[in-house]
Amino acid sequence: MLMRSIAFDTKRGSKGGVGKGDLDLRGNVVVLGRGKTINARSVDRVFDVRKGGTLKLVRVKLRNGAPAPSESGGLIRSRGDVTVRKSHLLSARVWGEGASGGAILNEGGTLRVVDTRVRGNSAERAGGGIEAVGGTTVLNRVRLTGNTTGAVPGNGGGLHLTGTGDVRVRESVVAGNTAAAEGGGLWNSDTGTMLVERSDVRRNTAAGAAADQGGGGLYNDGGSLTVRGSRVYDNTATGAAGSGGGVLNNLGTVVLATTEVRANTAPRAGGGVEANAGTTTLLGSILQSNSTGVAPGNGGGLHLTGAGVVTVDTTQVLDNTAVEGGGLWSSATGSMRVTGSTISRNIASGAAADQGGGGIYSDGTTDIAASTITANKATGAAGSGGGVLNNLGTLSVDGGTISGNSAQRAGGGIEANIGSTVVSRTVLSGNDAGTAPGNGGGLHLTGAGTVTVTQAKVHDNTAVEGGGLWHSATGTMTVKDTHLWSNVATGAAADQGGGAIYSDGGSLSVMGATIEKNKATGAAGSGGGVLSLNGALTMGWTDLTGNSAPRAGGAVEVNGGSAELTNVNARDNATGAAPGNGGALHITGAGTVTWANGAVTGNSASNEGGGLWNSATGTFTATGIDFGANTSPEGPDAYNDGGAMRVNGLVVLPGTGF
Repeated sequence: MLMRSIAFDTKRGSKGGVGKGDLDLRGNVVVLGRGKTINARSVDRVFDVRKGGTLKLVRVKLRNGAPAPSESGGLIRSRGDVTVRKSHLLSARVWGEGASGGAILNEGGTLRVVDTRVRGNSAERAGGGIEAVGGTTVLNRVRLTGNTTGAVPGNGGGLHLTGTGDVRVRESVVAGNTAAAEGGGLWNSDTGTMLVERSDVRRNTAAGAAADQGGGGLYNDGGSLTVRGSRVYDNTATGAAGSGGGVLNNLGTVVLATTEVRANTAPRAGGGVEANAGTTTLLGSILQSNSTGVAPGNGGGLHLTGAGVVTVDTTQVLDNTAVEGGGLWSSATGSMRVTGSTISRNIASGAAADQGGGGIYSDGTTDIAASTITANKATGAAGSGGGVLNNLGTLSVDGGTISGNSAQRAGGGIEANIGSTVVSRTVLSGNDAGTAPGNGGGLHLTGAGTVTVTQAKVHDNTAVEGGGLWHSATGTMTVKDTHLWSNVATGAAADQGGGAIYSDGGSLSVMGATIEKNKATGAAGSGGGVLSLNGALTMGWTDLTGNSAPRAGGAVEVNGGSAELTNVNARDNATGAAPGNGGALHITGAGTVTWANGAVTGNSASNEGGGLWNSATGTFTATGIDFGANTSPEGPDAYNDGGAMRVNGLVVLPGTGF
């Protein structure tokens, strides 16, 4: 071993006696170790670099440092400039109150660690491997492994930054480190700046029990953390309410760019990422196979707590699991924006009607733009919102596709539980609402919410009621300039069906729509296109073509309530034989319908009213209707079963048709 530029003293060691303590460096020292070992034998640390001093270590092994209790820096303590290259820093320990930096303490100086292993070190307070108090710390091609902290407070198993410092970790491995509370791998301070680039952060553990503790891989305590081109995987937050298995952003700013966050776990929330307020951005990244426990178990991929802002841009959110929000979960006071992303194969297992959200669960304000949400599931007994669940919040979906999602209770694609939901320029296709009760294959509204669907395509969705869309008794739904086709409602009762749209009594407006080839397939299913049950239906400038139902109302079933149709065309719609009435439109009970202008052509009924059918207690008034080529055994164009019916100025007597 060779030392050059010797300018150091030997001080009296902590055990007493000259030559038994660490080396105090005040000038410039270069140690060319040639692979040799300096074994401190648990007597003291090896080097103490004073302010203004410079130390360069090359190819040296330092091990078994152990300074006096409550002192920090097990192998190296520095206020100067330290560079460690191609070396090993091993098995050092600092203990006692406030002791930090199991291997190295950088106390406001400059630390560069390159091509080096920092392994198996421990600290009581923080920084099991390295503690930086301010200053600049740079790790390049470093293996920071198997380091641990104690319990007071127990942060930063691999590395911990205190104060206003700058940490850069590049092309490194941070693995198998453990923190008693926060940041199993890395921990960044409230005024610190940390960059992790082209690195692996894996199999680290944080055991903090509180909801704002955890961060198995990385913990950001209010500062600025950027992770770029890296992999964060197999990390765990193990505490009772621990959060952020991979990453926890606590009140700070985190950017994850072109980074994989995979197979991380947390008991409470944020299997992959927990954002506790602050600002969190995912850009061009992957959130995959992360999971939460059941306490409460929200946000398998990412969870937002409090009034934070989350942006998920051009990111893949895949195969994550949770009780609510298998992929993503947004808080009541938070804001989440998802753009150009893919949310797929995520699962939410919550059993209650307001749980689910296989892909995304939103308690607050969520905007989704130009994204694909596909093959997600709400699997709980009454789980809702296979793709997305909006719970009392504000949801906007603009562009993109929501397809192939499923739920047990309702809202195969989207569940809107009260709140405000706007779906525009979006495809809702191939979603399934299950059978418990199984309503709203594409979208379901619960309670006194507001839903607007505009310039959308709703097709090939399946439910018991409302194959495409389902609307609540106290809600308001507006469907504008939208194409609904090939949706199926399987409900067997006479008040079930609504292949494209089902309204359960609220206010439904359908304007400028095309509703075609939808089906009610249950034994007495009604309203192949639309079923309005005791509601207020307004429809205008809409075409209903090729829809069918077994019982009644091939295109439209009005069961009580009222309907006002203007410039509506019904063509080639049909009923089956159970009993098979009202090929285009059927009124059940004391419903009131007005139809002004339009065409009723080519419709068929197996029994009565190939075009129109009015009940014994219903009221039907039609003006300016063109009839042609409608067919049925009784009343090919219109049939009145006993109520008040007037068509184009002609009174249709009870028990007759024309």
